[in-house]
Amino acid sequence: MRKIFAWSAVWLLIVAGSAQIGSGLWPDASALRNASTLNVQIVRQWSTTLNFQTINMTELFYNSWEVRNGVVQTVPVHAFLAVPSGSGTFPAVILAHGLGGTADANVTARFAATHGVIALSYTAPGNGLSGGARYTLELLFDTYPNARGSWFWAHAVAGSRAITLLSQLPNVNTTRIGMVGYSAGAMATLNVNGFDNRLRAVVAISGTGGLRRSAQDGSWVVHLLAGAGLTPNAPQFQRLCDTVDPLNQAGSQHAPVMLVNGAQDEFFPLPSTLQTFNAFPGTAHRIVIIPNWDHGLFTLNLPAPYETFNNSDFANRRVDAAVAFWIGHHLRGSSNYPNVPPMPTASIYDVLGITALSGTLSTSYQVVEVHAYYSNDRSWLYGGQRLQDRNGSTWYKLATGLPWSNFNPSNTVYFSEFRLRNNTLAPEFWLTSVPALPAGFVPRIRPMPNPPRTPGDVNGDGCVNDADLLAVLFAFGNTGTGLPEDDNGDGVVNDADLLRVLFNFGFGC
Repeated sequence: MRKIFAWSAVWLLIVAGSAQIGSGLWPDASALRNASTLNVQIVRQWSTTLNFQTINMTELFYNSWEVRNGVVQTVPVHAFLAVPSGSGTFPAVILAHGLGGTADANVTARFAATHGVIALSYTAPGNGLSGGARYTLELLFDTYPNARGSWFWAHAVAGSRAITLLSQLPNVNTTRIGMVGYSAGAMATLNVNGFDNRLRAVVAISGTGGLRRSAQDGSWVVHLLAGAGLTPNAPQFQRLCDTVDPLNQAGSQHAPVMLVNGAQDEFFPLPSTLQTFNAFPGTAHRIVIIPNWDHGLFTLNLPAPYETFNNSDFANRRVDAAVAFWIGHHLRGSSNYPNVPPMPTASIYDVLGITALSGTLSTSYQVVEVHAYYSNDRSWLYGGQRLQDRNGSTWYKLATGLPWSNFNPSNTVYFSEFRLRNNTLAPEFWLTSVPALPAGFVPRIRPMPNPPRTPGDVNGDGCVNDADLLAVLFAFGNTGTGLPEDDNGDGVVNDADLLRVLFNFGFGC
């Protein structure tokens, strides 16, 4: 049965149905684009005023899919739609959240008001109000008997289905749909842009591919695996790396990608970030590496051994500017961003035993300032210097005070950063060169505070052994919330908790 929901210039097509999604890794295009299976359900609608604009909001559900034990299941996906008031058509942007996140109505409304687009944020299957198997670390690596069992797969497919939903709205310019994702949402965004050719611009923030390299470098991915009772050598993880890892879709990116990441990201270190970026096809993609920014630890002001400080304001300005630039140029055609500058480059060289720094960029934009950033402690902390001398399109500094013996290509990560604007009244944005890494570079990863506990490790000592077995046996039958022996968190210490200890016995010991 077909129903039409009309509100101002917004309407949604609601048709219940089923679909065959195909047998490949990703659903067939015909299934992803089939609007008759969206089964959109409107929950409520309201209006809010932001930046002197009226934003019309809709809370809704639409259908996507997940795969459980090799069987395709339909999943209702919770979402918020934000539509600026006004006539005509708008570009549209899908917002994808990270691990443990959900769609947020206020964030969606602010994004629409800030960027002048229709925004749709969705909650991945298993999270929040969306249906599907409840999110767990184990679900991330559920790749047997089918790689499509991974939560990462379901997240990406839900993002692709969001494109189909937006394509049904008469006030969406279907030739100008983009996607912005953070962390695991960035992974979903890169996957969607790899198997779905309908996007026109992509921003991936703090999320890349290259999970196998990331785990080899000792990243926090190892903690996620341990929390699922796995190691980097586990076949489940290896299959994930060979299939749903966005690195496998990097070479088929359809829309231009803006890749934004911290130089010290603990989940996606520089080698994985560059492995992904360098696999993108063509020359349309750009990168912003933010020095002294990671995956969120720096906002905590933690003491040693973390050696962190709050760099969030510095980072957020660059992230927000990158999003505005990429959307403004590719989706809105803004006169503030008439073109995409070439990739900057960076060099370090020896001048009488002192390390000289330079950055090169030939661009029609005004260059507000140029910096070079460098780290000779395996990307643990970064120093930076402003490059004020100029020779044509090259900015440089000779009197850096850095001894060449300590700062040279054999031991130093370095890159240039250009701060740009189209004119003195236009908003500024940043671009960086691709960081140069020393041969054989292995990043130094900060320890994770309170890492997820391995299943069966009820006493939290990192080893599943007799102590955990005895703890469960002595507490057997106890009920309540927050019991450490209640390993699966269902409120009772029983056979299920005992089996988790036994199945993981010896892990971490």
